[in-house]
Amino acid sequence: MSWNIVLDSSCDMMVSKQSFKNAELKIAPLTIRVGEKEFVDNDTIDIPALLDAMSKEKSASSTACPPPDAFYEHFKTADNVICICITSNLSGTYNAALVAEKMIKEEYPEKNVHVVNSYNTAGGMVLIARYADKLIGEGLPFDTIVEKVEEYVKEARLVFTLEKFDNLIKMGRMKPLVGKVVAALGIHLIAQASDVGTVELMFKVRGDEKTLEKMVDYMNEQKDMTGKPVVISHCNNHKAVERITALIKEKCKTDDITVNQCKGLTSFYAMEKGLLIGY
Repeated sequence: MSWNIVLDSSCDMMVSKQSFKNAELKIAPLTIRVGEKEFVDNDTIDIPALLDAMSKEKSASSTACPPPDAFYEHFKTADNVICICITSNLSGTYNAALVAEKMIKEEYPEKNVHVVNSYNTAGGMVLIARYADKLIGEGLPFDTIVEKVEEYVKEARLVFTLEKFDNLIKMGRMKPLVGKVVAALGIHLIAQASDVGTVELMFKVRGDEKTLEKMVDYMNEQKDMTGKPVVISHCNNHKAVERITALIKEKCKTDDITVNQCKGLTSFYAMEKGLLIGY
């Protein structure tokens, strides 16, 4: 029995770096449009070009979720499929995947497909996908895996900090006044993916070091992090990654840390120096 784990590209994983032991990784790419330029969020997306276009372009920018056909093509190539999507409260991707699930079940009723609303993005989605792969390796029945994955969704968390807020403001994810005041005062915002998958502002911190320390302390407050996996996504912020990795090892007592460069969608929203931590 073959297995596919399907994600959309907001997870920041790359198909060319297959990381599952028991299933095939498939990615449905989102699309980012900046002015007249369109960027498909696949393994070959030119992130420097995207960031450059974002810094220069003053006209409207937008993002588009994968069409149902993109998910359908990944669903039909395996007997069993677990699909994990960016939170439905920030994107139409989950609904597109549900349409594809219905299409598959009508055409291939023998296939098992389940679409998961992660209420998350980036590293949070990666952790859910890895957990699904682990359960597949244990040889559990499909319905049991679905049940356990849905329970794990409630545990997977995401905390993040940004240095620029332009696209969050433009796309209606942050109040304009809040973003302008914070940027002017040199204050870092620390936010998280809420329980319902929305952006929830948690703290305002002054200074790079205090910001990173606050993020790690907050992770420890939310759960026992000893030995737990952590997935860091960043947008050209290697210095912060190096420092927060050291803090996580010291304060969270875990060496299970993966670092991903932000792909297209997360680069669009996090912008230069954005830092996201799934835990």
